[in-house]
Amino acid sequence: CTLWTERGIVEKIVDKLPYNVIGNLYSAQGINAMIRNVMANPNIRTIVIWGSEMSLSGHSLLSFVKNGIDANRKIIKGRGEIESEIPDEIIAEFRKNIEVVDLRGRTKDELIAKVEELSKTHKEPFFAKPREFPKSEPKMQVLPSEQTGFYVHGKTVAGTWLKLLNEIYKYGRPKHTRYSKNNELKEILNLTAVIEEEDPTNVYFPPYLPFERGELEAYYSEIMTDREIPGVAYNYGRRMRKHFGVDQIQMMKELLKNRPDSKKMIAITTDPKLDWSNANNGDTPCLVMVLGSVQDSKFYLTAHFRSQDMVHGWPRNTFALRKLQKDIADYGGYPMGALTMITHSAHMYGDDFSLVENLLMDHYEKESGYTPAVHFDFDKRGNVVVDITEDAKLPEGLWKTGVPMAIMQELKTLPKDSKKLLRATLYEPDGGPMAKQWVGRTPHEVMWQITDWGYIKYPDHAMYVGIELQKAYDCLVSGAIYHQDPA
Repeated sequence: CTLWTERGIVEKIVDKLPYNVIGNLYSAQGINAMIRNVMANPNIRTIVIWGSEMSLSGHSLLSFVKNGIDANRKIIKGRGEIESEIPDEIIAEFRKNIEVVDLRGRTKDELIAKVEELSKTHKEPFFAKPREFPKSEPKMQVLPSEQTGFYVHGKTVAGTWLKLLNEIYKYGRPKHTRYSKNNELKEILNLTAVIEEEDPTNVYFPPYLPFERGELEAYYSEIMTDREIPGVAYNYGRRMRKHFGVDQIQMMKELLKNRPDSKKMIAITTDPKLDWSNANNGDTPCLVMVLGSVQDSKFYLTAHFRSQDMVHGWPRNTFALRKLQKDIADYGGYPMGALTMITHSAHMYGDDFSLVENLLMDHYEKESGYTPAVHFDFDKRGNVVVDITEDAKLPEGLWKTGVPMAIMQELKTLPKDSKKLLRATLYEPDGGPMAKQWVGRTPHEVMWQITDWGYIKYPDHAMYVGIELQKAYDCLVSGAIYHQDPA
């Protein structure tokens, strides 16, 4: 059991040693598949754990064998749960008859020595015949949503990845596919993900990403070169640099250097004639095009995908495209702006549902970076200051006709002949000057002026301003002194 380490690497280490089967264990939910495989092959009596422990899957396997499961079928002192289709007596039989050897953190020489030692001891099968159990159907809870036009953003590739997995896990619609063992996926349409600060020369690479650093380094050539691998349907770099007889990436670089205001910086991968001929019996590029633009003396890159595996493919693609963005920007002499990834079919396969659930449970809140003192995203549209003023006048015509019920009810509580108004002032980010101001008699009068015209981007910012407007209104009614609390 190689945990998160690529099993092909371990196969090379133990290729001359006697063993039965080799596989990964990305999450504790994979223990179910392990039990099923062992029961289908009762010759297996020992499981050796050796590899990168990134999701406590190895710890959970050891806890399962040692402690079992609770009344809810959850692994005691571990993660994951055992499927109801696997009977209790089978769980007990597995724990009794299967030895799990923990070699996490050990060297490859120690692995080789241990496997050689175990091979010298013969153990009889613990059951005469293979046994199989009903397939566990994934439980797909889908929350109501807009279904198309989702948006996430973050400073790093990894942090943004967790946010988009959260969106798909909650709102993805069920769909069938030929690429998943259980023929099922979750999909949202037209997801925009913005990565703002990732440094491609020193990427943030947390251990929970579903691939090794070496794999990423090897993947870069998929985007950064025109290599051609025999037997592979396509290569993004080759499509953009050589396939059409023109190096589109070099053309983008030259255009950036000579005409930075141009809106023609584009590289495409789609070959309509070739790709439509393979539509039913082959693979076609998921990356459709990349586009570049200069704004405020920064080079921005946008990538359009027709389809992406958002669990395993998206982070690799995004790291590599950020590297491409820097390559083009450096050639033109510009710093990088944000990288935008737009995916038409943003999906995750049924085989990864449990992995994603554990990733979000373990890392989502930690990666948000929130603290008790700061629990919001900094809104690039500005910061709002709320206060009570007597120096402003109510905008002419504001709610003169057809006053909404919400405002009518609030006005009844105001002191008579009060000349005080609620005021919200929008300042540019990072302590910049005033950009906009709104006044009103009630929270709704101010709030609707802001929200109807889209002056605030993020939900947490809008909710914070709404809370402060209501607090200010309560102080206006009671005569108390209002102080705006930090977000």
